[in-house]
Amino acid sequence: MKEKRLFLPHILIALSLFLPVATLIFYCFGYSVYLANYHLFSVISALVFIVSALVISKKNIYCKISAFLPMFSFINLAICLFKDRSVVALVCMIVCFICSAIIAEKACSSAKAKIASVITSAFLAVLIILVSIFCVGFGNFGQNTVVERIYSPEKTFYAEIIDSDQGALGGDTVVYVYKNSRLNLLVLTISKTPQRVYIGEWKEYESMQTEWKNENCLLINSKEYNIVN
Repeated sequence: MKEKRLFLPHILIALSLFLPVATLIFYCFGYSVYLANYHLFSVISALVFIVSALVISKKNIYCKISAFLPMFSFINLAICLFKDRSVVALVCMIVCFICSAIIAEKACSSAKAKIASVITSAFLAVLIILVSIFCVGFGNFGQNTVVERIYSPEKTFYAEIIDSDQGALGGDTVVYVYKNSRLNLLVLTISKTPQRVYIGEWKEYESMQTEWKNENCLLINSKEYNIVN
């Protein structure tokens, strides 16, 4: 019976840590990881957390590690929002956080653990509110638009010229170089982390001259930028 009681909270923690842990591990090796469908992942996560919150609220399911669930859920929310800046992902991840706070309060058996869980959840909730207000207030803050894509002669790499619109703060013209290969798994896509080779003034791309000199050298306004394979 005890093992069954511990089963559900651990599943929720594994779900919350899946994306953050995968992102961290691949980042250490110079790779970026993306979900095949962030919307689907967000919706499924929200449904699982809602059902779990209802089950745990009705039954006496205790697990000490549940006190950390709001923190893990917040980290998951931050990564999803960074990689998929959509209303669907934001709403679903906030639902997950609210449910995780409820689960943490219900699943903690001691009074001290409950208090710590409530304080942690309240602090993280304030951070979520501030981030949401900031994003809404600045509208298109951080919106990047790819204005041109240029492949190397043998198509080993491609350069993307990006118009980075930062709203009231102005913006930049940024050039990233990507390796033209990726590994597509069932739910994940893994690719080499892009190299940022140039950053200039906003709208500078309108007069920039960008071309490949050879397979490992990009020319931007006649200046050479060597690309690491």
